[in-house]
Amino acid sequence: MSEVEPGSLRAGHGDREKVVGRLNTAFAEGRLDVAELDERVAAAYAAKTMGELAPLTADLPEPYRSAPAGPPARREGAVPARQPDGSGRWAPVGAAFGLFLVNVLIWGVISLATQSLIYFWPVWTAIPLVFAVVGVVGQGRNRKR
Repeated sequence: MSEVEPGSLRAGHGDREKVVGRLNTAFAEGRLDVAELDERVAAAYAAKTMGELAPLTADLPEPYRSAPAGPPARREGAVPARQPDGSGRWAPVGAAFGLFLVNVLIWGVISLATQSLIYFWPVWTAIPLVFAVVGVVGQGRNRKR
Protein backbone atom coordinates (compact mmCIF):
# COMPACT_ATOMS: atom_id res chain seq x y z
CA MET A 1 0.00 0.00 0.00
CA SER A 2 1.36 3.45 -0.87
CA GLU A 3 1.42 6.55 1.33
CA VAL A 4 -1.48 8.95 0.75
CA GLU A 5 -0.74 12.67 0.51
CA PRO A 6 -2.43 14.52 3.42
CA GLY A 7 -4.00 16.99 0.98
CA SER A 8 -5.66 14.20 -0.98
CA LEU A 9 -7.52 12.79 2.05
CA ARG A 10 -11.27 13.08 1.80
CA ALA A 11 -12.82 15.89 3.84
CA GLY A 12 -15.73 15.11 6.15
CA HIS A 13 -18.63 17.22 7.41
CA GLY A 14 -16.72 18.02 10.61
CA ASP A 15 -13.69 19.21 8.63
CA ARG A 16 -15.86 21.51 6.52
CA GLU A 17 -17.69 22.87 9.57
CA LYS A 18 -14.39 23.58 11.33
CA VAL A 19 -13.19 25.63 8.35
CA VAL A 20 -16.52 27.48 8.09
CA GLY A 21 -16.34 28.26 11.81
CA ARG A 22 -12.84 29.66 11.37
CA LEU A 23 -14.04 31.75 8.41
CA ASN A 24 -16.93 33.14 10.46
CA THR A 25 -14.51 34.05 13.24
CA ALA A 26 -12.26 35.82 10.73
CA PHE A 27 -15.28 37.71 9.41
CA ALA A 28 -16.26 38.74 12.96
CA GLU A 29 -12.69 39.96 13.52
CA GLY A 30 -12.94 42.09 10.36
CA ARG A 31 -10.42 40.05 8.36
CA LEU A 32 -12.88 39.09 5.59
CA ASP A 33 -15.63 41.08 3.94
CA VAL A 34 -19.05 39.61 3.13
CA ALA A 35 -18.16 38.70 -0.46
CA GLU A 36 -14.98 36.89 0.60
CA LEU A 37 -16.83 35.08 3.36
CA ASP A 38 -19.57 33.92 0.98
CA GLU A 39 -17.03 32.77 -1.60
CA ARG A 40 -14.90 30.86 0.90
CA VAL A 41 -17.88 29.27 2.71
CA ALA A 42 -19.26 28.05 -0.62
CA ALA A 43 -15.84 26.62 -1.50
CA ALA A 44 -15.59 24.94 1.92
CA TYR A 45 -18.91 23.20 1.54
CA ALA A 46 -17.98 22.13 -2.01
CA ALA A 47 -14.54 20.81 -0.99
CA LYS A 48 -14.00 17.09 -1.39
CA THR A 49 -10.45 16.85 -0.03
CA MET A 50 -8.44 18.34 2.80
CA GLY A 51 -6.18 19.93 0.19
CA GLU A 52 -9.14 21.97 -1.08
CA LEU A 53 -9.94 23.16 2.46
CA ALA A 54 -6.42 24.22 3.48
CA PRO A 55 -6.07 27.29 1.19
CA LEU A 56 -9.37 28.73 2.47
CA THR A 57 -7.81 29.61 5.84
CA ALA A 58 -4.09 29.64 4.94
CA ASP A 59 -3.90 33.47 4.89
CA LEU A 60 -5.74 33.89 8.20
CA PRO A 61 -3.98 34.14 11.58
CA GLU A 62 -5.17 32.17 14.57
CA PRO A 63 -8.31 33.61 16.18
CA TYR A 64 -7.80 36.32 18.77
CA ARG A 65 -8.18 35.10 22.33
CA SER A 66 -8.82 37.54 25.12
CA ALA A 67 -7.61 35.11 27.77
CA PRO A 68 -4.94 32.43 27.64
CA ALA A 69 -6.11 28.85 27.24
CA GLY A 70 -6.19 26.71 30.32
CA PRO A 71 -7.17 27.40 33.88
CA PRO A 72 -6.67 30.98 35.10
CA ALA A 73 -3.81 31.70 37.43
CA ARG A 74 -5.00 31.83 41.02
CA ARG A 75 -4.01 34.85 43.08
CA GLU A 76 -3.60 34.58 46.81
CA GLY A 77 -6.87 35.48 48.51
CA ALA A 78 -8.86 35.41 45.24
CA VAL A 79 -12.37 33.99 45.49
CA PRO A 80 -13.66 31.99 42.50
CA ALA A 81 -16.86 33.24 40.84
CA ARG A 82 -18.73 30.05 41.72
CA GLN A 83 -17.94 28.33 44.95
CA PRO A 84 -17.45 24.56 44.82
CA ASP A 85 -19.83 24.26 47.79
CA GLY A 86 -22.71 25.38 45.55
CA SER A 87 -23.29 28.78 47.13
CA GLY A 88 -23.62 30.35 43.67
CA ARG A 89 -26.52 28.09 42.76
CA TRP A 90 -29.12 30.72 43.78
CA ALA A 91 -28.06 33.08 40.96
CA PRO A 92 -30.87 31.96 38.59
CA VAL A 93 -33.42 32.62 41.33
CA GLY A 94 -32.04 36.13 41.81
CA ALA A 95 -32.22 36.82 38.09
CA ALA A 96 -35.80 35.55 37.82
CA PHE A 97 -36.81 37.51 40.92
CA GLY A 98 -35.27 40.65 39.41
CA LEU A 99 -37.29 40.12 36.23
CA PHE A 100 -40.44 39.69 38.30
CA LEU A 101 -39.78 42.84 40.34
CA VAL A 102 -39.15 44.97 37.24
CA ASN A 103 -42.47 43.82 35.79
CA VAL A 104 -44.31 44.51 39.05
CA LEU A 105 -42.78 48.00 39.07
CA ILE A 106 -43.96 48.62 35.49
CA TRP A 107 -47.43 47.33 36.40
CA GLY A 108 -47.51 49.62 39.43
CA VAL A 109 -46.50 52.69 37.42
CA ILE A 110 -49.15 51.95 34.79
CA SER A 111 -51.79 51.39 37.47
CA LEU A 112 -50.89 54.70 39.14
CA ALA A 113 -50.80 56.57 35.83
CA THR A 114 -54.22 55.29 34.76
CA GLN A 115 -55.59 55.63 38.32
CA SER A 116 -57.13 52.19 38.10
CA LEU A 117 -56.08 48.77 39.22
CA ILE A 118 -55.35 46.86 36.01
CA TYR A 119 -54.99 43.12 35.50
CA PHE A 120 -51.90 41.85 37.36
CA TRP A 121 -50.05 40.52 34.33
CA PRO A 122 -46.66 40.27 36.13
CA VAL A 123 -47.93 37.03 37.62
CA TRP A 124 -46.89 35.41 34.33
CA THR A 125 -43.30 36.51 34.85
CA ALA A 126 -43.32 34.64 38.15
CA ILE A 127 -43.33 31.34 36.23
CA PRO A 128 -39.54 31.42 35.56
CA LEU A 129 -39.07 32.34 39.23
CA VAL A 130 -41.00 29.26 40.33
CA PHE A 131 -39.02 27.02 37.96
CA ALA A 132 -35.73 28.50 39.19
CA VAL A 133 -36.63 27.89 42.83
CA VAL A 134 -37.79 24.34 42.09
CA GLY A 135 -34.58 23.65 40.16
CA VAL A 136 -32.32 24.93 42.94
CA VAL A 137 -34.25 23.07 45.63
CA GLY A 138 -34.15 19.91 43.51
CA GLN A 139 -30.38 20.25 43.05
CA GLY A 140 -29.94 20.60 46.78
CA ARG A 141 -31.88 17.43 47.45
CA ASN A 142 -29.87 15.50 44.83
CA ARG A 143 -26.56 16.58 46.40
CA LYS A 144 -27.55 15.33 49.84
CA ARG A 145 -28.17 11.81 48.58
